[in-house]
Amino acid sequence: MYLEEIIIFNYRSCKTINLVLSEDNPNIYIGLNDSGKSTILQAFDLLLNAKSKYNSLGEGNYKSDLSNTSEETTKLNELLAKKGLPNFEDDGASTYIIGKFVYDEDEGKEYTEMNLSTPLKWSIESNDERVVWLAKKFKGGMSKTFALMNDSEDSAELWNLAVKALDSKIKEHEVTSDEIENENGKGRFSNLEKVRAIYTKTDSKLQWSVYKLAKSDSDIFPSFSLFDWNTSLDEIIATANAIMKEEIDVHLKPIKAEAVESAKKAEEAINKKFGEISDIIREVAKDVEGINSKVYFDVKEKISDVMVTKTYSDGPIHLENQGEGLKRQIWFSLIKAKADTDKESINKFIWAFDEPETHLYPKAQREFFDILNKVSEGNVQTIISTHSTIFIDKSNLDKINSVIQEDDGYSVINGCDDVEAIYSSLNVKNSDFLFHDKFLIVEGDTEQYLVPKLYELYSGSTLIKDNIQLINIQGKDKWLINKALLDKVMDGFKKSDEQVVYLFDNDMSFVIGAAAIKDNMFFIGIQDIEDSIENEVWLDILKDYYNGVFEFNIEEINGWKAEIPNVKCNNNQKFYSILKRGVYDKCLVDDVDYDTLIRLPSKGIDSSELLLKHINHIDKIPKRIIDAFDKLRE
Repeated sequence: MYLEEIIIFNYRSCKTINLVLSEDNPNIYIGLNDSGKSTILQAFDLLLNAKSKYNSLGEGNYKSDLSNTSEETTKLNELLAKKGLPNFEDDGASTYIIGKFVYDEDEGKEYTEMNLSTPLKWSIESNDERVVWLAKKFKGGMSKTFALMNDSEDSAELWNLAVKALDSKIKEHEVTSDEIENENGKGRFSNLEKVRAIYTKTDSKLQWSVYKLAKSDSDIFPSFSLFDWNTSLDEIIATANAIMKEEIDVHLKPIKAEAVESAKKAEEAINKKFGEISDIIREVAKDVEGINSKVYFDVKEKISDVMVTKTYSDGPIHLENQGEGLKRQIWFSLIKAKADTDKESINKFIWAFDEPETHLYPKAQREFFDILNKVSEGNVQTIISTHSTIFIDKSNLDKINSVIQEDDGYSVINGCDDVEAIYSSLNVKNSDFLFHDKFLIVEGDTEQYLVPKLYELYSGSTLIKDNIQLINIQGKDKWLINKALLDKVMDGFKKSDEQVVYLFDNDMSFVIGAAAIKDNMFFIGIQDIEDSIENEVWLDILKDYYNGVFEFNIEEINGWKAEIPNVKCNNNQKFYSILKRGVYDKCLVDDVDYDTLIRLPSKGIDSSELLLKHINHIDKIPKRIIDAFDKLRE
């Protein structure tokens, strides 16, 4: 289960904030100091941690987390209505943190086997498929948790009723035994089965209902940790627990199952004993007709301590007794280890990092962000508040959110559609950082579309993810102008020749001249990229394109390539033009009307699509293109 959406209402500088979160990529929040980034992270803590602290005005306390000029609940209800969600009752200024949790089909099956509370089971049934909504309300010194559940107009809250009260409701609504579905096909009806049957007899709708998180319920919701460099031993142990959870679960699940069975037996024995002493109880408590109990054995996994063995230590030493520097190193290494988690794992953890770049030099920042990126692909959802242009440089723009404090003192969040939005959010200048690590310069539209796809096939990554900017100079005739512009842009940056790679058709080498060619320039084919593609690929393309019309062979393709001159020439002397003439010649020989023939596409996106359909393995990528890719990845 992961958190897909969060609404923050009347919490400090966040009057009305609605965030949609990525599951598999770091969620980045940038902005100046005091813009509200830390408040956003702490709102996650309020939603997900039962022991999180909310400050309210009261005797001896002069600090309040309620927004100074708070919005009325009607403003929140307008937002909820747009999402098809019910309202909250307007009872004065309150803070609300609302979360939408999403789980997958496998998790849903797992929940049916778990010892979840009846309220949570009913909430899961009430919501859309694989969605659970939770809300926390803070008013004064009080807090309440709500879950979205189907309930009757009179708010019967059947899920909270004891067995006897439910049985009374069954009689009241004339629910027969045949109308109660027994999921196991045997034994007594469970409370949930009774609740389900009664609600079929009433008009019910989704409502926010007070919900108390049962001990067993906490197993399905993500645990939340907020990390900074002031790392405590508890945080290190929590990180260790997160990493070792799967290993612990292998041994813990059988114990939990045994605990559930033992709890049932203990419950039966206790209730039997209560039955035996019911007469004595009635003598003292005249109005009590019966008494019974519910038993739950709490089985929790926990790494209780972390020990380290150092080079010069006499045996294991408690990490608690070590310095802050070593604690941070251990914490960093544990997070790095977590990055190796199975990518198919179900999200169980939400880790928030408040300015994690603090105390890290640029190379370490890059390494740490790579680690967080990899962690996010596993069973950890990550949220990062940062000022670091290096962290931003490693992210995709559409994953970055700009937090800005407006003139009224309240935070607004905007997406970052372009680099200009990043500059504005952080008040940086062009000279403060180079947004891409490398630049790949190509000659025309065919390469602009084809090359990124080939890079992805070769590397398993993308140019964007690897911080490589593709630049199309729009033809050989603009080479000198564009080269001068690029040199000016790169002026002043370290080793600019190593940051720019040129990937051109070989006919560009005749324009540039041998004396001007450098090691970062790569030229493809005899004349262009088309003649560099191996003959077998072209044979597959032609057979696929003209199936049932013409027959082609390798010798023909070899013959066409042999016609290409290795000097500056006209377009009609290049491979693609020669190939098209070869098809036309076949029409004459085989008496096929050329005008009725499906033509090969012109160079550009269409011809690129044709090539990509058949260049489906690394071995089919021309060698000089791979050489250029290797240069980019150095």
